[in-house]
Amino acid sequence: MAVTAALADTPITPNSTAGRNQEELRHIGPILPNRRQFLKAAGIGGAAIGLSSLGIASWRASAQGVFAAGSGPAYAAWGEWDQGSGPLTLVRAAVLSANPHNSQPWRFRISSSAIDIFVDPSRNMGNMDPYRREQHIGLGCSLENLLIAAQAKGFDPRLTVLPDAADATLVAHVALNPGTVSNLALYRAIPKRHTHRAPFDTTRNLSPSTLSGLDKEVADIQGAAIVWITSDTAKRQVGQLIVEAAQAIAADHDQSIDSFRWWRDSWSDIQTYKDGMTIDAAGLSPLITALGKILPPQSREQNDQAWIQQTRDNNVKTAAAVGIVVVRDATDNAQRIAGGRLYQRLHLAAVNRGVAMQPLNQITERIDRERFLALSPRFTQAAAQLMPESGSQPLMSFRVGYPTVNPSPSPRRGAEAVLIQ
Repeated sequence: MAVTAALADTPITPNSTAGRNQEELRHIGPILPNRRQFLKAAGIGGAAIGLSSLGIASWRASAQGVFAAGSGPAYAAWGEWDQGSGPLTLVRAAVLSANPHNSQPWRFRISSSAIDIFVDPSRNMGNMDPYRREQHIGLGCSLENLLIAAQAKGFDPRLTVLPDAADATLVAHVALNPGTVSNLALYRAIPKRHTHRAPFDTTRNLSPSTLSGLDKEVADIQGAAIVWITSDTAKRQVGQLIVEAAQAIAADHDQSIDSFRWWRDSWSDIQTYKDGMTIDAAGLSPLITALGKILPPQSREQNDQAWIQQTRDNNVKTAAAVGIVVVRDATDNAQRIAGGRLYQRLHLAAVNRGVAMQPLNQITERIDRERFLALSPRFTQAAAQLMPESGSQPLMSFRVGYPTVNPSPSPRRGAEAVLIQ
């Protein structure tokens, strides 16, 4: 009953080369209509092609922000992240963390000596996250950014997770005691950390020393651990499972709808809502990104097929390794928060090593869906076989590798917009 009630809160707000461009055009056929379809939809006959169609394309390019990617109010938070020195500055860093579907499910209450982090129940993903697993992972990511920022600003932060049993929305209390400056390398990586969705460099492998170095960066986080999948055979197996989970999500009407609600196709919506998923951050080449903005919006079904293709032909195929964050109990919010902290710090440490990362949570999204609908536990059982020991459960998964392009930032609400007055 509690879960059903929560689902009702789902928001309803609306190095590239010519060869790579050709490959992307081939793969995004289901996404973008061909030129004839576009001209027909726009009401442009063959004889009218010329200045008229160029004018329409130019107007739409301007209206859709083709030449303004990463700019405007929706992206101001990335430039303001280090302004000031008090608690508000720590929130500026916290809002730039990884989070599911860029839903930004957080609120903050600040005083001169403490910060409380709350979940925003209205910013959940519905059937994509029925038990709020990913929501609490995202909150853990935000918490880690805040703790790192506090240390970089000379505080000695003292953390209490889930401090009030009577208030489930209060996820963490951080007391800001005087301390010494530390963790500057991780702090400086905060505005550089973005999710990489473009192909990774398949000519470069991750060395064991690189992975062990990342392990050391998160060794002190209690309640979560990391499992690396590096062999070609194991990567193919987990990659195929990720693709099948993406296909299952697309075939699940309710999950597909709740995922698509966070897609921001309109440049005006991006600047208004400052959240959600965008084509600028989709990992496509500049040419394909521009075409995707100029052409008419794609349907939910087209979006799903594009996502499956991107997952199969790009994400899993070019991964140098796959990481799985594991915990003892994936239903426990404290362990979910710990897992989010681990992932965020891992990603910041990866940035400092020139390594890229991207969450691929399709498997765990289907695990929760199987539990919610009492479905046959296909992905639950398959994921259990990936665990290194009995008693471990997968919390989230992600791919790792060396980037081929610079990623684009995602829109963000600024610190002032997420404060509780």
